[in-house]
Amino acid sequence: MKVVAFTSDKGGMGKSTAAVNLACAAVEDGYEVAVLDLDPQASVGRWARMRKREHLPPRPLAETCVPIDIEDRLAELRAAGADLVLLDTAGRDNNAITAAVAAADLVLIPCHPTDLELSTLGPTFARLRAEQTPHYVLLIDWSAGALRRRQDATQAIERAGGRVAPAAYTHRADYRLALEQGQGVTEYQSWQSAAQEIRAVWSWLRGELGLTRAVQTV
Repeated sequence: MKVVAFTSDKGGMGKSTAAVNLACAAVEDGYEVAVLDLDPQASVGRWARMRKREHLPPRPLAETCVPIDIEDRLAELRAAGADLVLLDTAGRDNNAITAAVAAADLVLIPCHPTDLELSTLGPTFARLRAEQTPHYVLLIDWSAGALRRRQDATQAIERAGGRVAPAAYTHRADYRLALEQGQGVTEYQSWQSAAQEIRAVWSWLRGELGLTRAVQTV
């Protein structure tokens, strides 16, 4: 079982959105996936309740969790046969971030390519370097094809000692609309650009984690 933590030292960076959409893409790919919501705002927990009300599929499993319970809950999920667990954390909640990073095989840091948001990455990089945890910035472009802004942001992140996930990911309305209905974009409009992008991010992440392709069951 692999564990991926979504962290940053700033709220509103898109951690919950990335976590649930990658979870849905992984389930589509045949994996057993859980999302543990460590954020007191409980966005993922609300999303899971919405799925239940709308009688949507129970996979991925999504539930709230407090930092002190992470180790026990991960052990339970491992015993239950989970392939992947995604940990969603709050901005500036050091207990949750510390616990998530300690448990993670890989950390993803969602960030938009703006000077304000890029300036917040320093403390996050420092923490991850101290923990020696592999990590990537998941750069979320504001518009499709904004190559110059993405290149400038990538260079700034690399100068600060970070690495950018190579798969393109764009801020699109489908992400918000899907979440409002308790879905991921691969469920909401599976043929649209947002769904294709998140599948590409998942394909990269699967390879980075060394997960083999799941065996599809009938």
